[in-house]
Amino acid sequence: TQSPDLNPIENLWSILDEKIDKTGVTNKENYFAALRRTWEELDEKYLQNLVESMPRRLQAVIKAKGSHTKY
Repeated sequence: TQSPDLNPIENLWSILDEKIDKTGVTNKENYFAALRRTWEELDEKYLQNLVESMPRRLQAVIKAKGSHTKY
């Protein structure tokens, strides 16, 4: 499926984009440096929560019969 509800990496990219946008980078080199730095600063608990959310995500999609969920 291509459902964003079943794709926790979308949540991760959203957080990374939000944090990088705050740095005001304006070119590719600085963007990749900011991305690397932001990745290294991510809380491991946040990443663990994304992984652990998969069973809940699956159940929510099943319950919604494939429709949109809170994820």
